[in-house]
Amino acid sequence: MRPPALQAGMFITVEPGCYFIDYLLDAALADTEGRAAFINADVLARFRGTGGVRIEDDVLVTADGCENFTHVPRTVAEIEAVMAGTISQRSELAKHH
Repeated sequence: MRPPALQAGMFITVEPGCYFIDYLLDAALADTEGRAAFINADVLARFRGTGGVRIEDDVLVTADGCENFTHVPRTVAEIEAVMAGTISQRSELAKHH
């Protein structure tokens, strides 16, 4: 069955994420004839313990594309500005996109 097509006026949430779940990573690393070949253990070690990250976007589907209603810091510069108190309003983030 084919999913319904997106139509102008629909709001959707896009939820990309990258998660570092130890028991799943350990199982993948133990699979020496499969998944382990695709894992760089040195890079993985830097991210273990972080849990992961997901930034959800609330998006309005329009006739010619979409409009993203989520304004969160995304770049290193924006995150550092929020942490330093330079950016304190969502409207200030919108200026950066």
